[in-house]
Amino acid sequence: MSFLAPALLIGLLAAAIPPIIHLIFRRKPKVVRFPALEFIRRSQKKTMRRFRMKQILLMLVRSLLMALVAFAVARPFLRGAAEPTAALEGAQGGTVVFVVDASWPMAYRLGDESLLDRARDKVENLLDQFSGQAALVIAGDRVEAPVGEPTGDFAALRKAMAELKPGHRADRLAEGMARAFDLVDEAPPGPRRVVVLTTAAGAARPLPEPPPAAGGLPPVEVIRVDAADGAPVPNRAIVDVKLSPAPQLGAGQWRVDARVASYADEPVQRLPVHLEVDGRVQVRGFLDLGPGQEATKTFYTRLDAKDATPAAVVLEGDALEADDTRRFWLQPAPRIRLLAVNGDPRPTPQLDELFFLERALSPETAAGARVELTVRGTDVFEDEDLDAYDVVVLANVGELSPTRGRALDAFVRAGGGLLVTMGDRVKPQELNAALGPLLPRTLRDVRAAGDAAALDEGGDRRSARLSVFDRSHPILRPFGDPAGSLGRARVGRYMLLDPAADAAGVVVMATDDGAPFLLTRTVERGRVALLTGTLDRDWGDLPIRPAFLPLVQQIVRYLTRVADMDTTPVLVGQTAPIPVEDPRVRRVSVQGPDGTRHLVERPTDPEAPWVFEATALPGYYQVTPDPPLPGLVALPGFAVAVDPAVSDLRGPRIEAPAAGEADTVRAALAGAKRTELWHAALLVLFVLLLAEGALLFRRKRTQSAA
Repeated sequence: MSFLAPALLIGLLAAAIPPIIHLIFRRKPKVVRFPALEFIRRSQKKTMRRFRMKQILLMLVRSLLMALVAFAVARPFLRGAAEPTAALEGAQGGTVVFVVDASWPMAYRLGDESLLDRARDKVENLLDQFSGQAALVIAGDRVEAPVGEPTGDFAALRKAMAELKPGHRADRLAEGMARAFDLVDEAPPGPRRVVVLTTAAGAARPLPEPPPAAGGLPPVEVIRVDAADGAPVPNRAIVDVKLSPAPQLGAGQWRVDARVASYADEPVQRLPVHLEVDGRVQVRGFLDLGPGQEATKTFYTRLDAKDATPAAVVLEGDALEADDTRRFWLQPAPRIRLLAVNGDPRPTPQLDELFFLERALSPETAAGARVELTVRGTDVFEDEDLDAYDVVVLANVGELSPTRGRALDAFVRAGGGLLVTMGDRVKPQELNAALGPLLPRTLRDVRAAGDAAALDEGGDRRSARLSVFDRSHPILRPFGDPAGSLGRARVGRYMLLDPAADAAGVVVMATDDGAPFLLTRTVERGRVALLTGTLDRDWGDLPIRPAFLPLVQQIVRYLTRVADMDTTPVLVGQTAPIPVEDPRVRRVSVQGPDGTRHLVERPTDPEAPWVFEATALPGYYQVTPDPPLPGLVALPGFAVAVDPAVSDLRGPRIEAPAAGEADTVRAALAGAKRTELWHAALLVLFVLLLAEGALLFRRKRTQSAA
């Protein structure tokens, strides 16, 4: 048994105070014998012995109370069985600078304590047996030195360690070691050591080397210590979340893909994981992970929020909570201004060229986009201001004037989107002349699908099917297996194209005839899509297929460069971009996870990015204009997360020296955890106080009865 403050054991002398007081104030009675009372005296002899025994017990209890107070103040503790005896006597002299990793992985819990708690115990173990000088450097959210000069008074060091909590960053350890080298370089002559307490993975990472010794001083020894002592530290983490619309499942449906990694040597079965929106669990599921493998959990949910809404994917039942949640914002769908030029208007709605397009882009069906559709005829289109739109659709437009062709060319090159679809009114030569520099390939003539002389069993001309798909293209990404949905469409006729003269156009879909059906091309800042079929049923039945709705929506999203909702979080400590497109906004208010608000002014340089730097806490950050603007309540927010790159806590085992080896500092750090006894002493003290009260109560009752 040892004591943190053995000098305070002098307080044990207070245990003699109750007997001394008893002896001083004890009155010796004068014996006067009365024959009449002799009978009563003999009858009370037994009662007096019992009363005297209670007095003795009361005195002993009070003496124990005084002794326990002194015992507890001296803070006794027991060393574990593995504590090296040699270390208790030999870890003396020199200078030790502790570098304690206070990053978020140190919050990993092994049983009832965290790795940071275990690091704290190791520091206490060494200080209990060390008579040299020590300093302390904390590598947490920032590098601090609460004990910045080596000292032999360890009270401040113990106090700083007791108050230590894990931070939210994991990139400060190298900087902390550099600070420790500066401190140990100023130490007096003698052994100089830098003790780094971190995870096994942290100890295995490349860390700075100590500077060469100068002036005849001994070299600085770096001791890396695994706070887990080689114990298994299996961990799971959410490393990525992707959000994309799933219009093929219905209006307002979204797909959430969460990628989960296992950093363990054992498989895990049915790991609980759920999706929550606005603090409420929407979908629950389970995930199976192999040793050291990754897996993706897909959720489907309906999102009807018109304002920015916080969401998260959460793992359950892990020893490290910081990387078990991936937060993101569900932002309102961007506004897309679309101009559709109707080249073949019909009085019957179902026969109109834009009938199916208008319904595919209606607010009731469009997921992930708010399309403001404007329809114009070919005669009115010549005078339309293209700057008021994001996408232009030429649906079965026969020809364009050279002026309108040049306007469309400038529109696309400036960042606009153009969709050109075919029909009976299209004149290939005239359209090539007007849009030649924009089209993925030049138009040739209309061709009937298949061989016109070949008849199927029903006696109808054979139709072509869509059978070739570029699955990696953004337009087809939400379909999963496009052959199962788009492959059912029949194509009766299509526009034949000239062979590709260069690689400017990308074939997204093609028929089993080998003819391209959907092509895309990027022209400077804009994009162009060419559909060799029609938007109505004249050349095929694609518009009445369920896949037509998501196909049109994806084409529009692609042409406007409206990517999937960005769920990539900003890492703690990184700058966060503030995307504000409204020129009226001159200043924004950013509210962090702790409720603190920061005002950020728009940069004076219009080319400079608008960013937010105070990302010290993980969680949701909400952005609002300041002052509020009519019709603009909230702006796209962002989420901040810890860096999942350090979620793997595993590393090579660091073998500790056995008892009796020369390096007593290493042996002391490898010692077993001590067991504090002063807590138990205080508990016994409380029990004795209750016992004293019970004795006094019974004594008073006895005196009252007498």
